[in-house]
Amino acid sequence: MNGNRLERLDGSIYLCGFMASGKSTLGKALAKELKWDFRDLDSVIEQKESMAITEIFREKGEAYFRKKEWEYLLSLTMEFKGIVALGGGALQDQRIVDHLKVHGLLVFVDTPMEQIVERVYESEERPILFDEFGKIKSKETLFTELKTLYSGRIEFYKQAQITIKTSLFTSVQEMAEAAKDKISRHV
Repeated sequence: MNGNRLERLDGSIYLCGFMASGKSTLGKALAKELKWDFRDLDSVIEQKESMAITEIFREKGEAYFRKKEWEYLLSLTMEFKGIVALGGGALQDQRIVDHLKVHGLLVFVDTPMEQIVERVYESEERPILFDEFGKIKSKETLFTELKTLYSGRIEFYKQAQITIKTSLFTSVQEMAEAAKDKISRHV
């Protein structure tokens, strides 16, 4: 990639996509590839709030979490230049999408729902995995709920300037190189 082209990018590269789509994994590899810094928005929130995301949701509710998520994201857009992995629900409305596109480049990490369900099913850190009694949901129930949630967010993800279809790659490194190439051609 021509380094001079990338220098023209005024702002960060924001990776969006559904939960468990691989945003943080790709973000770390892409940051290494570009020799840029990396931030995971969920990790920033956990650090600033001194609580895990699951605790914030349980103790303070989703509305509080979304308010803080927007606040810390605004701060990152003003104070940080690098790769930022957004949470799966960070793109809640049009103003957030527009703001990120003004302050950088939005990249959609598009992962098949079947793969997302498998990843969520293997991670007990995701509140959606459990029913109201604390029992793990069936894969069928989880798939249906995730698909419904996804359908409400896809309109925002699809506004990204670049899309990376994870199913087309055999390794994270290959995906990071393809993302680097697409970003270079876009700027």
